[in-house]
Amino acid sequence: MENHLRVEQADLSHVSFLSEFGKESFMEAYKVTLPIEELRAYVDDAFSKKLIKNEMESSEALYLICKNAAGEICGYAKFLNSEVPDCVADNNVIELQRLYVKNVSKGKGVGKLLSGNGESIFKKKGFNIVWLRVWDGNVAAQNVYMKWGYIFCGKDWYKVGKEKRKVLVMMKHI
Repeated sequence: MENHLRVEQADLSHVSFLSEFGKESFMEAYKVTLPIEELRAYVDDAFSKKLIKNEMESSEALYLICKNAAGEICGYAKFLNSEVPDCVADNNVIELQRLYVKNVSKGKGVGKLLSGNGESIFKKKGFNIVWLRVWDGNVAAQNVYMKWGYIFCGKDWYKVGKEKRKVLVMMKHI
């Protein structure tokens, strides 16, 4: 199935999709763990079109999109040069901050393809490690990341509005 998928760098024409699909995906993932008001306030800021546009224009973040054979976007990844947790002991690291796949495309290699393409890009730029945060209750995602070669390296807190949630930090040498 992967040969029917293609990954490309997102551009300003994709901002609306990234904003709306990001909000929807985050809300879906965390609606059982956080108050809905906190979630709404968080996604309005974290997935605002203005923020995404600014990140793209300043090259602060790299957004990759995956399209299926029909040319429809079926997922996206966001890599960000962010503050690194102490448990990730290296200077040349990049965070895989977001990885979202449409429900109809889950299990078809979209996430792996997005992650792998990002890893290749950053390896060529001299990065050694990709790291990510995953909610400690999301065992399914943890298992997928382990299958892709990520290992657990620590714990952290992630703030959503006024709420703080424990997350696990995972990393992968590239």
